[in-house]
Amino acid sequence: GKRIDEVYPHLAGRCNLLVQAPDAVEVGADCDVVIFATPDRVSQPYAADLVARGVRFIDYSGDFRFANVEDYGRYADRHPSISETSHQTPDLLGKAVYGVTELSAKGIEAAPIVGNPGCFAVGIVLGMAPLYREGLVEDGVVIVDGLTGSSGAGKKPAPLQHFSHLNDNVIPYRVLNHQHTVEAEFTLGRLGKANGATVDFIPHLLGTTRGILNTMHTTLTKSITRASLLEQYRAAFQGHPFVRVLDTPPTLKGTLGSNYIDISVFTSPDNRRAVVMTSIDNLMKGQSGSAMQNLNVMFGLPQVAGLDRGPLYP
Repeated sequence: GKRIDEVYPHLAGRCNLLVQAPDAVEVGADCDVVIFATPDRVSQPYAADLVARGVRFIDYSGDFRFANVEDYGRYADRHPSISETSHQTPDLLGKAVYGVTELSAKGIEAAPIVGNPGCFAVGIVLGMAPLYREGLVEDGVVIVDGLTGSSGAGKKPAPLQHFSHLNDNVIPYRVLNHQHTVEAEFTLGRLGKANGATVDFIPHLLGTTRGILNTMHTTLTKSITRASLLEQYRAAFQGHPFVRVLDTPPTLKGTLGSNYIDISVFTSPDNRRAVVMTSIDNLMKGQSGSAMQNLNVMFGLPQVAGLDRGPLYP
């Protein structure tokens, strides 16, 4: 195998560990935790053995984000690379905890398996959680416009990611059929006074490298002022080190390279409609940062350990 700094040149002089194929080593040997930074279905063949040996693991993919096979099936059917496939270890789904740290820290502390959330889902779930928890979303419906940088699509070349197509362009894709919708609905619909959730989600690919900006539109069940909502949001996320509730709209650059999620909320003149906006770095809070935050919780470390860094600006 290659050294990690040959695969990722920015690690030169910092890390030269050898990258090895899973079949060349015993996965989970001599370690406290395994992190699967891998595509869907890679962790499933190892899961039962790891749990039996008491080795905890975090999975970046959607393999263990759901508590039942029905919701996993809905997710798989929307996923272009695993559609019409069944889960290999459905009996382990009930042992996994969905890893939005701010909502699930208690369960994550002792969880044998943590299903890291999808990048779009992080911003949708945390942005809308205070409203769903208080039963403020009329009919449980939210409309989400999501903007994402090209790194969210991974490293495999694809026509949509060609520079000449993506540059100076905005590309909607998987309209109302993105796989992260399933976990957002599953999570929001079970919070507090919520009675189910319908997330109409339209993702857009941007000609930028990284970052996600979600804009969420909903009708409120009662008239409530923006000042009251901001106060409610700040109370909901008090003590959570990576959530910042802003007075102004968030931006992609505001969270770039960090594990922060920036949230702001606005109301219509009659205070019956709300717009919630969230910004994250899709490679940090949207994936590896959340994984490290969850890892810290699993082993009793401060949530900010290894993550206490500000955004990159400009």
